[in-house]
Amino acid sequence: METFDVTKSVISAEDLLDGVDFIDEFSNELSQYPNRLTGSEQETACARAIRNRLHDESEVKTRLEAYYATPMLGRGALAFVGVWYLASLVLYYISFAGGRVGGALLTALALVAFVSGSIAFMSLFFGKKTFAGLLGKRVSYNVVSEFSKSNDKTAKQRTFIIVDNHDAKLGGFFGDFGVFRKLTILVAPISAFLFVLFCIIKMAVGFDTIPKITALAVLPAIFGLLGAFAIFTHYSPFVRHARQNNGVATSVAMATYAYFAENSDKLPDDAKIVYVSLGGENSAHGGSQAFVRSHPEYSDAKVLCLQYIRSSNVQIAECDSVRNIKFSTPIVSMVRSSAHEQGVEIGVVSHDTPKQKLASLHGYTSNAFATAGIETASLVATGDTDHVLDRNDVEKLFSITVGAFEKLMAEKQEVKHIEEETASKSSDMEIKDVKGK
Repeated sequence: METFDVTKSVISAEDLLDGVDFIDEFSNELSQYPNRLTGSEQETACARAIRNRLHDESEVKTRLEAYYATPMLGRGALAFVGVWYLASLVLYYISFAGGRVGGALLTALALVAFVSGSIAFMSLFFGKKTFAGLLGKRVSYNVVSEFSKSNDKTAKQRTFIIVDNHDAKLGGFFGDFGVFRKLTILVAPISAFLFVLFCIIKMAVGFDTIPKITALAVLPAIFGLLGAFAIFTHYSPFVRHARQNNGVATSVAMATYAYFAENSDKLPDDAKIVYVSLGGENSAHGGSQAFVRSHPEYSDAKVLCLQYIRSSNVQIAECDSVRNIKFSTPIVSMVRSSAHEQGVEIGVVSHDTPKQKLASLHGYTSNAFATAGIETASLVATGDTDHVLDRNDVEKLFSITVGAFEKLMAEKQEVKHIEEETASKSSDMEIKDVKGK
């Protein structure tokens, strides 16, 4: 592990120490709200704690923005696939009570129900809202704060947004979530394929003999029940099973925002910095979608999202390859440039192999912003690592984000300076009439 050389940081040693102390302290404070699933009491309490603490740290007004979230949208919808699979199995076995024609019709009904229902619920799993009305809603909260040096509300300002999410992910019913994820990925597709296959065979050959009945009843029962069980238990809707959010992304984003609010000389006169902590983001990105809908005035903003900071393996996401969404090349470049100048290695999230694509199955916080045409990118820190996140890693991340925003804020000023310099040179040129001979 390379120790961060603080002399290369864009932040002074004193400010870096204060910022990292705050990040450590507030991350631990947020651990008081471990099971903050979308719309839960703990998520609401966490949002209030962020609002109160950020107001105290930055002395800038901070507010809660309520919206209706759908807690079971996204990961939670997988449980409905399991229930629907089980219902289709029941209908499949009821078909044995009918004759040749009646049994075939009931089997066809089971097959059609299974396929159509699975498609509908899987669309919810992938975040599509076509059938979201089937699911319940709860109130969730985004935390928002804005700071600029100008008090003129009518003046045109460039907007820079730092985003995190404070909600937790759904966990599983059993202890080792990683093991059961692999089991579900292996078992569920095979089970579903075999169920469809046995439905077709049953309709084709009938079930008029003991061997046929045995084969068509026993094997689907084994594979079908195993598949339905694996799908249904993959995610648990109960708060006691939630996978904890360590609060590091939230604390780093808050520290970055507070840094510019406290060091206003670092903020250009025409710039506004906005802090956003999203609730319900792990329910199919409900928080980011609600924020984008509520703030059309930020359509020309530049947005950096911090999410899943659970290891030292910090990477920048260039795209969501599953949904073919491209993120902002300039922002990705600025983040990588900031890291390089401060002696920090930062990679790009890979999407080459099926396993790598599977890791981004539920997308990024940047998706809602990018879909709305807003320049954005996401910093993530997941995957295998040789050591857990420590103070040295936090120093790097904090310094990278501050450096990236300084570069983004300076971008227009550099262009303006070049334009003024070019105009000055042009005005100094002597223009002469040249007469043709």
